[in-house]
Amino acid sequence: MLKNHVKKRLVLFYTAIFVVIALPVAWLLYDSYLRMQDDAKAEWAMHATQVLKMANNRIKDDLSIENKRSFMEYRFIKVAKTISAGEQPTYSDLALNFPVTSCNSDSTKIDYCSQYAGLVGHFQIDPDGVFSTPYLPAGALGQVQLENKEIRESFQNKLKFIVRDMGIKNRGTSSALDTAKSSNALDQLANELDLSKTKKRKKRLRVERTSEQEQFAFNVESAKMDTSGLYRIFPYVGTMDIAIESFQAELNRQYIVFYRNVLRGEENFVQGFVVDLKEYLKSIVDLEISDYTDKDNHLALRFNDRSGTIIAFGIDTRDAIKVFEEDLTEPLNNITMEIFVDKSVQKIGNSKGQIVTNGQLLFLIGSIMFLLLGGGLISIYRLTQSQLNLAQKRQDFISAVSHELKTPLTTIKMRAEILQSSYNKMDDAKRMRSFDQIASESDRLTRLIQNVLDLSKLDGNRWVANIRKDRPKAVLDDFVTMYTKNIEDHGFSLTVSCDTDIDKVQLMMDRDAVMQILTNLVDNSLKFSKNADYKMIIIELKIDVDHVYLAVRDYGPGIPPSEMKKVFQEFYRVENEMTRTTKGTGIGLSMVKKLCALSNMRIEIENAGPGLRTKIHFPPQTI
Repeated sequence: MLKNHVKKRLVLFYTAIFVVIALPVAWLLYDSYLRMQDDAKAEWAMHATQVLKMANNRIKDDLSIENKRSFMEYRFIKVAKTISAGEQPTYSDLALNFPVTSCNSDSTKIDYCSQYAGLVGHFQIDPDGVFSTPYLPAGALGQVQLENKEIRESFQNKLKFIVRDMGIKNRGTSSALDTAKSSNALDQLANELDLSKTKKRKKRLRVERTSEQEQFAFNVESAKMDTSGLYRIFPYVGTMDIAIESFQAELNRQYIVFYRNVLRGEENFVQGFVVDLKEYLKSIVDLEISDYTDKDNHLALRFNDRSGTIIAFGIDTRDAIKVFEEDLTEPLNNITMEIFVDKSVQKIGNSKGQIVTNGQLLFLIGSIMFLLLGGGLISIYRLTQSQLNLAQKRQDFISAVSHELKTPLTTIKMRAEILQSSYNKMDDAKRMRSFDQIASESDRLTRLIQNVLDLSKLDGNRWVANIRKDRPKAVLDDFVTMYTKNIEDHGFSLTVSCDTDIDKVQLMMDRDAVMQILTNLVDNSLKFSKNADYKMIIIELKIDVDHVYLAVRDYGPGIPPSEMKKVFQEFYRVENEMTRTTKGTGIGLSMVKKLCALSNMRIEIENAGPGLRTKIHFPPQTI
């Protein structure tokens, strides 16, 4: 057995190796985890970029449709061109859409619907601040009787409240335009926009040319009542260029107001439409909503403004990692879109059903690596420990063999010298005692050398088993005849107990192996029971159901339970080699174990209280 200080040094050595290897590996795994997190975030950011691009395209498409809408569409009537009758006044498309219906709702029973989700309605603010909608006739047409006029008026008042609550007003005709003498509206508006110092970029413009009939229809609805109670309509002669800005937007926590400035001559008009904020934002990402509300995806999409969250889809963002944040396109660039991923399940890839995450993958790899590293070092430690134990045992064996050889040689030499010097002076009895002791020690020396030779044969697989049919009772009788004197010389008595029918039993066995086994077992009993109260060796030959066993029992101290499995190890001794009080080399039971294995026998030891009983079971066979 290794000494404690050697064990501690080995443990410290291999622990240091583990730490030296484990720390860089842990750092590499952590760095890989961070990189995988970054890669996962980049992948989700790429996905989020596509979502943002889709949302921006929806906004642009919606505004593109609205930008193409004629200036006249924001009135109750417009002038439509026909093949047969030329230009004829008719209802505008927006006037037909009342009650206001978006195409997201059931529009199968109406002729027109808006492309906007959450549409509230369209409006116009005249240069003098008069608020109007295409759902209610104004000016000289204000006296037209409508079945649902009160509802339309109530609806118009609602729109008026929303727009003015946003602070949207008509800027009127600017001083820059008052000094302009050109009749070209495009040049006038362009000059005004050039003078603006508060805008970072010029607004995109388009020019719409209106006919004389459209001018007249517009003036009919724009007519003002004079003091006599009559509407004065001033017809325009010829066509007119109307300059139209791109749309801007204002929003609060409930609505978005898209609006544009329109310059007609020297008059500025504000035209636009109102949509429900949450409904509209939901509509621009409607193709992605299912992914973000699917519980298996662990995602969140959120729209924010300066005041906080407007609307969110998916998981609670408090337990998620933000992977994307960017503003929507103009004119909604004051709204930010954010995308989150649950920090506990950042997936490698974003396909549905994938459950391996960055953390799980790295934990699995790290666990396997550390298990392999730890297991390898433990295996090396145990191998080193076993080799050192074996070296220690071999050293103890050499020491024991040297001691065992020295004792009989010393005795033989001493007796031989006594006989040489005093042979003629000794009587016959003394001479015989000396001869007997020399013979006894020679036999002991022979057995020791034979054990070492037999062990060498067993370890080198050079032992040739000679198994043949024989009577176990005959083998036992031969052993008793040969070994009784040696037992008695040690001050022990031998008792042999056999079953009555055992004499006729024949078994397949290796006679020499059985003799060697009995010799080693009895020698062990003699050595370890020399201080026993009962100096007796009992050998039993019994039949147990379908097999025969030999048992050697003594009345010595037995074997501690913790040492039971170790006593068959080569060179193992229960006692420390430096402090042991019994003779022996520690190879006896190891040889017995190996001989039993080669002869198809089984060995069993047990404490008999007091003493030790060792059983050798012959192979089961018909008895």
